[in-house]
Amino acid sequence: MFRRSVLIVAFLFCAPVLWAALVDGSVTLESAGIRFLIALPVAGILVGLVRYASTHRAPASAEDPTEQHAHRP
Repeated sequence: MFRRSVLIVAFLFCAPVLWAALVDGSVTLESAGIRFLIALPVAGILVGLVRYASTHRAPASAEDPTEQHAHRP
């Protein structure tokens, strides 16, 4: 359903609110749960963007493979 990385990022986003709800009692558990449910799609989009950016590369435009690594001033 959700990737482990998305759940971890959503938990990190909501860690202060979850702490306030479960330990301090200053926030209701319902409010913390709603914030966690809101953080899930946000974390999913952010992790998806990072995954997309790290896996998709621009094609090399140089015809000679040695020119791909040459530094141009």
